[in-house]
Amino acid sequence: MELIQAALPAFLRGALNTLVYCGISFPLAVLLGIVLAAMSTSPFLFLRWPALGFIELMRNTPMITQLLLLYYGVGAVLAQMNLATWVNAWTAGVTALALNYGAYEAEVFRAGLQAVDVGQREAALSLGMSQQQGFVRIILPQAIQIVIPPLVNDFIYMLKDSAIVSVIAGVDLTSVMRVWVIRNSSNPFPLYALALILYLLMSLPIAWWGRRLEQRLKAKIS
Repeated sequence: MELIQAALPAFLRGALNTLVYCGISFPLAVLLGIVLAAMSTSPFLFLRWPALGFIELMRNTPMITQLLLLYYGVGAVLAQMNLATWVNAWTAGVTALALNYGAYEAEVFRAGLQAVDVGQREAALSLGMSQQQGFVRIILPQAIQIVIPPLVNDFIYMLKDSAIVSVIAGVDLTSVMRVWVIRNSSNPFPLYALALILYLLMSLPIAWWGRRLEQRLKAKIS
């Protein structure tokens, strides 16, 4: 009990950093996902193929490899350009999470866009809107309503996957746990349990809110 009391303040700061990582990364991932979804469904090959290539690259390679490439690979290149300060644990962690999840959100939004009835597009054009205006004003709002539940789930996944930043000395809940376990290697179980409970306490309210939101959206649609 004394060990938990001593570790709790540091663990709470680590949990807060985890939320900050996700709070910055996820909106960036959503914005990137919208752009990639629009590009991947474009009739123009010069837009569609780069987007599809990026999506497949991010989805079919390990995120830890992407993170290490950004932190060490890109960091080394920028160091040669005297721009090394641009890459640190925060920027590399946020960028890796945003790029990786942006690819997944692109698929979520692509499915949402394709779920919108084609008649909505035709109606927008018949009202004198351009393709871009119809997409922004008519199609995208309906697609967002469809994809909100999976977006909530993906945020929870990111909350757990953000632990990967600990491998590049990013200060999050997992990295704090590892430091305390090293210092108290003879009795690590309470520290692992504390980290597990804190991750659970962060995830459960979001999951509950997501279920409530999904129920409200279903009721609104029906």
